[in-house]
Amino acid sequence: MAPHPLGTLSFQNCRIPLSKRIGAAGEGFKVAMRTLDVFRTSVAAAALGFARRALDEGLQRATTRKMFNQTLADFQLTQAKLAQMATTVDSSALLTYRAAWQRDQGKTVTREAAMAKMVSTEGAQQVIDAAVQLWGGMGVVSEQPVERLYRDIRSLRIYEGATEVQLLIIARELLKDVGHKP
Repeated sequence: MAPHPLGTLSFQNCRIPLSKRIGAAGEGFKVAMRTLDVFRTSVAAAALGFARRALDEGLQRATTRKMFNQTLADFQLTQAKLAQMATTVDSSALLTYRAAWQRDQGKTVTREAAMAKMVSTEGAQQVIDAAVQLWGGMGVVSEQPVERLYRDIRSLRIYEGATEVQLLIIARELLKDVGHKP
């Protein structure tokens, strides 16, 4: 899988001036959770990049792979798969851009970031899987671009909360918007 560097911090007898505190006293968890909105949006953007690369690789393979005196792209099932891949990429882009734009406008984007993260990472998995299928046996050869994408997307589906967590966040935010306290 994709390596991800982690580290351990240890503070002993560390004093931080009150003027350097981020947020109000006792609200550290809320501050930390708000930063996840930024990270979820950036994970969505990374997944979008993976999906775009997979679509490009799929298009390249479909238009150059000869089968039965035509290219793979000449088959209607291949065309349908490419259309699904492109639609997934665009829907991920729109949700990711919305979350980033609203954040830039100073708005709270908890729901939007969760939607972008969920749709982009799950969509990237689907697009990458489709690209591997288009590449056939070559799609699982080590160090092929689609093979690397296939391994690398898995971790993005977990970072900053798995899809199941995003579903809970989205539902909580929707219910909060209508005045319901879950």
